[in-house]
Amino acid sequence: MVWNDRDRAEDNRERRERTSITARALLETERLAREAKTARLRDERLAAMSVGKPRPVAAKAKPPSRRKKRKVVDVS
Repeated sequence: MVWNDRDRAEDNRERRERTSITARALLETERLAREAKTARLRDERLAAMSVGKPRPVAAKAKPPSRRKKRKVVDVS
């Protein structure tokens, strides 16, 4: 079979369409997973609040270290 430019262009277009369809399906699956996780975490948080458990506290950041500054000594 001899390929001409029209056949290659059509083949490339079909390949791009299949890739786009697959990518959209993957993005939709990821979006649904994110939404499900968000809903689950929200439900857990609301359930914990209704029971009266305190909210988890984030760890405090360490204060910056107070290193001694170098003294500049003039030797001249």
